[in-house]
Amino acid sequence: LMNYTFWVPNGSPEYRYCLHESVEECNHTLMFQEMVNRVGADVPGLPRYLQWLSPFLPLAAGPLPVFFFIGVLAGEEPIDHTQKNVLREGKSLHPIMERVMAIHVAEEARHISFAHEYLHKRVPHLPKRKRFWLSLYVPVVMRMLCQAITVPPKAFWEEFGIPREVKKELFFRSPESRKWLGDMFADVRMLAHDTGLMNPAARLMWRICKINGKPSRYRSEPQRQRLAPVPAA
Repeated sequence: LMNYTFWVPNGSPEYRYCLHESVEECNHTLMFQEMVNRVGADVPGLPRYLQWLSPFLPLAAGPLPVFFFIGVLAGEEPIDHTQKNVLREGKSLHPIMERVMAIHVAEEARHISFAHEYLHKRVPHLPKRKRFWLSLYVPVVMRMLCQAITVPPKAFWEEFGIPREVKKELFFRSPESRKWLGDMFADVRMLAHDTGLMNPAARLMWRICKINGKPSRYRSEPQRQRLAPVPAA
């Protein structure tokens, strides 16, 4: 975000917004780290390859802002969807975890909304060839970052002796986990439809990445399930 601000013209509302978002993201990092410190677990964080790549990824923000903001959504949509589902269930949670998730969901809503609006504004004006390659890039980066964010690291499975088959069922072999995976990106599929990024080749790529499905009707639409009828008394 800070790299991107050096490329925008004077008076741009994007400049002010990006600075506000940068401040909030720093606060989120402090908030999550404090929770980790209080829990006392030695959380390893991102996979090693992403830790090595992370210093270079922001460099794309200036010359390739559209690709960058798609990456922003890929990093934010999976955890946002998961946290909203947990909070909507209304189950009892540890107060620290519940409060951290509530704060994160509320503040990330602005960041996700900005990325959606930015792409709505910019993508339709891109050259046709660039839009085609972008349409293939979207599902790939969504799946890659989803895998990095949602799947616990190898050390987790080894420490608790969780069988490999259980891991595969959870991420993402069982019908329930496949539905969860697809539901994470309903808003992004809606964005792809609205901006002309859902062509036949892109649909195939979404299917290959196993994150295809129906688009949302509106952002943050709850994924309702059909309930069995209650028998009459």
